[in-house]
Order: sequence, then structure tokens, then C-alpha cells
Amino acid sequence: MKNSPLPFLAKKRYHDLDALRAFAMLLGIGLHGFMSFVPLPLPVWPAQDVNQHDGYLFALNAIHGFRLQLFFLVSGFFTAMMFRQRGLRGLIKHRSKRILLPLLIFTIVLSPIIIGIGLYAINANRSSNATLWAAAKLGDVEAINRHLTKGADASQLDAAGLTPLSWAALLGQAEAAAALIDGGANVLATDYDGTTALHCAAFMGESAVASLLVENGADVNAASNNGDTPLSVTETDDGTTRLIAGLLQIPVEEKKIVAGRSEIAQLLKARGALHLEAVAEEPMAWLYPLIPGFKPIVDQLPGWAQSTAVVLAINWLLAIIPIFQHLWFLYYLVLLIAGFVVITWVARKLNWSPLPAWIVDSPLRLLWLVPLTFVPQFFMVTDFGPDTAASPIPWPPMLAYYAVFFGFGALCHGQEAFEKNIGRRWPVYLLLAIPALLLARHWYELRGSFFVTSESNELSSLLHNNLLCSLFTVLYSWLMIFGFIGLFRQFFSEGNRCIRYISDSSYWLYVMHLPPIMMLQIWVSNWPLPSVVKLLGICAVSTAALLIIYEYAVRYTWVGTMLNGKKTRCTPNSLG
Repeated sequence: MKNSPLPFLAKKRYHDLDALRAFAMLLGIGLHGFMSFVPLPLPVWPAQDVNQHDGYLFALNAIHGFRLQLFFLVSGFFTAMMFRQRGLRGLIKHRSKRILLPLLIFTIVLSPIIIGIGLYAINANRSSNATLWAAAKLGDVEAINRHLTKGADASQLDAAGLTPLSWAALLGQAEAAAALIDGGANVLATDYDGTTALHCAAFMGESAVASLLVENGADVNAASNNGDTPLSVTETDDGTTRLIAGLLQIPVEEKKIVAGRSEIAQLLKARGALHLEAVAEEPMAWLYPLIPGFKPIVDQLPGWAQSTAVVLAINWLLAIIPIFQHLWFLYYLVLLIAGFVVITWVARKLNWSPLPAWIVDSPLRLLWLVPLTFVPQFFMVTDFGPDTAASPIPWPPMLAYYAVFFGFGALCHGQEAFEKNIGRRWPVYLLLAIPALLLARHWYELRGSFFVTSESNELSSLLHNNLLCSLFTVLYSWLMIFGFIGLFRQFFSEGNRCIRYISDSSYWLYVMHLPPIMMLQIWVSNWPLPSVVKLLGICAVSTAALLIIYEYAVRYTWVGTMLNGKKTRCTPNSLG
């Protein structure tokens, strides 16, 4: 395999791609800045601002729909460039220093900090009564009545998909539950997964709340989307209980839960509750509470497909354990570079010929890039766009998906078409990306996800909606990528000291931004200020503080050398 179709490009400096890679990194700070202002389907983020808006969710989806795809494409390009400059051994040595080592060090340093911030947020949230749901969690009857008097809907779902009454039931706030019922809360109202407040009380063994709900007309045989009844959830195993309670940030007292469930089971049976033996006996019944809406879909599949779906679901659950936190992308980059090394070594041993230039050069390149990315995207339905998996156990669809972008970036290096043609019509690409995003979002809303109920549980409808959602999602990604490549090539191709500094610092900024972003979000979550003011303030303060630390405590130290190569104060910026 030849080293490069265009050897004279091997030493070329790509200021535009350096800036583009930094842009993708910095967008991540903005994306995480949005998180507390987004109505999430589960309380997976430590801060939930009192001023949330769906507009931030749209912005988050728009960024998530192309940001890391762009990053991996540029990373593939620079990986191929480094291979041609240094060979395989040099590539492995360099990437081990700049990617693998930072991944290990910062995971060890930041993980306990981020976990600690999450625990701090739980305590901080418990002392807040700024919303009806927060007041219900806290058991603040006075605040509940105040919110209801102001017109709050006693049965409205919050960002986690739960009613105030369900939160009161989960946390055993009997007086709060009574105040909500007196204020008009519907005891038959369902949460995002079809459960009722009685399910919640039975799950956590809160017998006083369960008795109150039954006395006020709760349906003892109400079935959730997974077919669970209040009686069946009293038999949930300890592991599942702890996992679900952990996701909801609820402390678990095992003895209290066991005793309470036993009392509730007797109450429910006395009121005619039915036991769903069929559900309890299913081998994978433990899986269904973890993935709401999964069981109705699985039931419509043929036997072999059911087994495949369950295996994939288990793989997905293991893959999303947040071991690497926000640094998971470095882990996947390590895997992709390892794949590049293997393929390149085999190609050299077998003397493979270079791929034809038309693969990159053809203006019809989307006709093969879109299908290649469509297939793995079709199997990622956790949220809009690609999944996020932060465990050492990789999620195969996600790895295959990013491998296409990384591989295409590697193919682009040294190709004359990339140097001259790709992104040349960047305004057209960016303009076409707008309807692609709108259509992708439309079909996403119809399809739903694991944690967002779809409009239909019919398998044919879900497949149809997922097909169109996946198609327009990957089309949006490629249009944005080619658009930004052209945009940055036009305006950032020449070296610029300021842009170069931002490019250098972006790695440090992204690696370290999450703790300050999260803490600031927690502190200002209840401030009565416009959300845009808080958002800009959070991002500006955290970025400014990290830039100061970078300049005076990181850039010229071993940490800066690890991230960007050795620098001295008397030499211009350089990024290895």
C-alpha cells in the first residue's frame, strides 16, 4: 500500500482542520451547558433549571446530530497524515501519549469529582421547592398549595416523565400526596411508561401513600406499558430496584422497602388485585422495567428476532454505564485508531492497491456514505442521532457508525479532490441541512425512543418512522460536515495566532469543563433570571476560568505536553 497519492501534502499544515477540530470540541461545552435547561426524559443530569424550554432541546439535537461525526472525520484525516509522516510505530506512540494516556489519567481524576457533584446535587435538589414536582419530592405542603393556586397542573409530567403525585409516592410524602389529591391530582394519571402513582408507592414500599391512593380510587389492577401491575412491582428484585432508584436519585432502605411491599401486597390482594404470573415467569422480565416500552415491541417480533433484540438490549445497558463520563469519545477514538493500524498493517503485508480517487472525488459520494452510516444509525434509538455509550464495553452500532466518518476522513488525506472540491459549495450544504434536520426531528418525534413514548407501538409503524428518522439524521450529519469543512477552509486556512491558541486550548477546555459547568448549573438553577442569561454566564465563567488555568498552570507543564506537545513561552504555538 502506497503511503500517499500526493506525497507533497504530507507536511502541509491544515490550519482550517485544526480550527474545525477545536470547534467540535468547544461545541461540546455549549451542548453540556444546555443540559440543565432541557426537559430530559430521565433525571440523568444533576441540575434541572426552573426555566427549561424545548428550544434548548432542539439546539442540543442540532449540535449532537453532527458534532462528534465531524470530530471523528477530522481525527481520521490527521491519523492518516501522521501514519504517512511517522509510520505505524510512530503513530501508535504518538496517539498513546496524546489520547490513551489522557483518557486514563483524566478518567481516574474526574470520575470521583463528577460523582461527588451528582451526590451534592441530590442534596441541593431536595432542599428546593421552586417547582410543583420539587415541592412534592420535599413534602412541602405549603409550597404545593402555592403552586396549585398559581395554576400549576397537579397531573402534569415533569422532565423525568413523572407526575407530582408519583414523586410524592416514590419518596413516601403522604401529606404532600394528600395535598395534591385535594388540589385536583388524578390518581389514575399515568407516567411516561404507563405506571401510576400506586405503582410508584408499591415499588418503593411506601404503604401510607399506597393506602391513601387506594382510598381515593386508584386502580389496583392498572397495567404499565410493560404489563406490570402495582402487585407485580412489589416483587421486583433488589438489583433492579437499586438500579431504577439510582436513576431516579432515590435512596434505598432495603428493610423498609421489603416490609412496606409486604404490607402493600396484602392491601392490594384484599382489594382484588391480580397477579400477572405470565410476566413474572418470563426469563427477561427483569429487563423490561429498565427500558420502558421495550416489551410491547419485543412481543411483536418472531422468536429469533426477540432473542437478538434482548442480546442487543443487554449489550446496550452494559455499554451505557458511565465509566469514562464525557471522555468516552477518546476511548472510541483509541478503538478506531487500533482498527486503522490493523487494516493498514494487513494492507501493507498484502500489498493492496490504494482505493480509487473517485470514492472521495465523486460529487455523488453521499450515495455510499449515507447508506453506510444509515445502517448503524437504524439500530441506535436511545435519543436523537447517535447513542452515547461511556463503558469499556463498546456499543457495536455506535462504533460502526463513527468508524464510517473516521474511515472517510482517513481516505481524504492526500486526495486532490479533498484539497480542491469537498465543501466548495458549503453554503448550499448548510442550507440543505436545515430541512434535513427538521424532517429528522419530525420523524424522531413520531418514532420516540427508549425513554420517550412513540405515537404507536405497532412494529410496522415504528420501523417506518425509524427508517425515515435515521435516513434524514445521517443526511443532516453529512451535509453539516461538508458545509463546515468548506466554511472553515474559506475563512481559517491561513495561520492565525489567536485561532491557533484556541485550537491548542480546546483539548484542555473540553476535558475539564464538565465539573465547573455542572456546579454552576446547580448553583443558579433556582435563580429567577432568563435562561439565556444563565446559559451564557455558565459557559463564559467556566471557559474563562479554565483558560486562565491553562495559560498559567497547564500549557507549559507536563499536562500541556501530554495534551498538545511540549511548548515554551518563547516559541509560537504548535500542535502535534
